[in-house]
Amino acid sequence: MVKLAEFDNFGVENMSGEEFESKQAYVTSKCMCQGCPSYVEGDAPIGYCLPLIGTSKNIKYEKDCLCSKCPIFQEYDLTHSHYCTRCSQVCQAYKSEIGGGHE
Repeated sequence: MVKLAEFDNFGVENMSGEEFESKQAYVTSKCMCQGCPSYVEGDAPIGYCLPLIGTSKNIKYEKDCLCSKCPIFQEYDLTHSHYCTRCSQVCQAYKSEIGGGHE
């Protein structure tokens, strides 16, 4: 069985609520979401790559993606894109692994 920790680049699985809030503040302070062509002004919260943030409620169309240029992407060795519309790193990695037929 695949464990969440195998995909959790941020380590949120073992964080307290306070630690998660601190991590979220760090991620959103460094993320490039608001400069992305796909971003819709006023959408919140940003930092879609972080688990538990969820996808955007306002972004309906994917345009060019800045995820791979983001310092958070690089710092946490993320591997996917369009987190704002497709779900977090953990979610996309899990879907790729399970969708690929692996246990």
